[in-house]
Amino acid sequence: MNEYSFLFAIAAALLGGAMSPGPSFLVVAQNSLSKSRLHGVVTAIGTGLGAGFFALLAGLGVTALLEQTPTIYFVFRLAGGLYLIYLAYNIWVGATQPLASSSGLDQANESNLRSSLVKGFAVQVSNPKTVFIIASIFSAVMPSEPPLYTALLVTMMAFVIDFAWYALVALSLSKESSKKFYKKTKSYFDRFAAILLTALGCKLFWEIIF
Repeated sequence: MNEYSFLFAIAAALLGGAMSPGPSFLVVAQNSLSKSRLHGVVTAIGTGLGAGFFALLAGLGVTALLEQTPTIYFVFRLAGGLYLIYLAYNIWVGATQPLASSSGLDQANESNLRSSLVKGFAVQVSNPKTVFIIASIFSAVMPSEPPLYTALLVTMMAFVIDFAWYALVALSLSKESSKKFYKKTKSYFDRFAAILLTALGCKLFWEIIF
């Protein structure tokens, strides 16, 4: 069992990364407040899948390949920045629109839930720097000869940690008191979220240029 003790350090680093404010938090919060608790949790599943995907890439050494192919990394970052700005635009446009008055059952249809899942995953993987952060954690903590199934264990761990944190965010923000506050401040909250997402997208463009 001691041969897997390094996983605790990786878990702590992944939890710290999940808890740091970023686009994933904004999207989970916005879906939880504007739609429903279920939408927020499904979005959290999407962000968890994105974290697990990045962990798998890092574990398989794909990050080294990306570092050696600047063109692919450039396209990756460009697409991520464009998606964040596209998402920000949609949130900004919908800022002044009233919340849907349909029932939770109507809102939680298969199409809407699938959209929330995809949005959570897309936002998580829209920042390619995340995979390099995870890779740096691995290189600092991972033993030179990791035990069997390490890549699989770390991938599952990344998913569980990220999903658990954002599911907690979704459950907290989907409370009735939170929704009442959101209804009063919807336009301000959505525009603030849109500005932050735009800033993050522009930050990616800035890093590409400079």
